[in-house]
Amino acid sequence: MPSPQETEALHTSGVYAKRNLTIVRGKGALVWDDRGREYVDCAAGHGVAGLGHSHPKVVQAIREQAEKIITCPEMFYNPVRAALLEKLTA
Repeated sequence: MPSPQETEALHTSGVYAKRNLTIVRGKGALVWDDRGREYVDCAAGHGVAGLGHSHPKVVQAIREQAEKIITCPEMFYNPVRAALLEKLTA
């Protein structure tokens, strides 16, 4: 079985140059590698930059929504999306 690094080398876009680091978990602004070393996540993606990793309220909200539906294309109406739009445009 190939390592995670070998699998990613074979099957990802290659757009981003890989660093020799395997991140396995995150909490708040911190991430940990596969050797247990802790780092401040200065490379956070846009989805985590404002929330941090593994925030309990975000995890719970994702869990609750995932039990119903993961995503709904915009070609269909969705009450959760409509509620978010109401909040964003209020």
